[in-house]
Amino acid sequence: MDNPPALPALPQGYEFHHIGYACADIERERLQFAALGYQVEGQRFSDTTQGIAGYFLSGAGPRLELLENLPGSDTLTPWLNAGIRMYHFAYWVDDIDAALAWARGARGKVMVQPVPASAFGGRRIAFVMFRNGMMLEFIERECQQP
Repeated sequence: MDNPPALPALPQGYEFHHIGYACADIERERLQFAALGYQVEGQRFSDTTQGIAGYFLSGAGPRLELLENLPGSDTLTPWLNAGIRMYHFAYWVDDIDAALAWARGARGKVMVQPVPASAFGGRRIAFVMFRNGMMLEFIERECQQP
């Protein structure tokens, strides 16, 4: 059996930020993570563009972003229905357009074009899905002025 070709390495300067965790009931999940030593980091946020609400948790492991659908939204429903909770890795990037070009070169498909995100003070984020089902979120370090 042939091995698939290796993907290009993640470019230097990309800094890991969090693992996105889909929740049906964010408060129940928060309590479960509290038992593991995680605490809420910052304020709860809502993002109507993405149809989600959530907050970040920090603890002994990697930072987590707990997310739930806003009322009337089904953004996370496909993940939840598939039993997938940890569904993306997020990275700070200096140039979101260059990050998307790298991802396309690594055979990634842009699922969400750059949009401002309330969780990051209006900085743009974008999501890319790879053939193995791994999703990456890119978060620009500096907020772009309109």
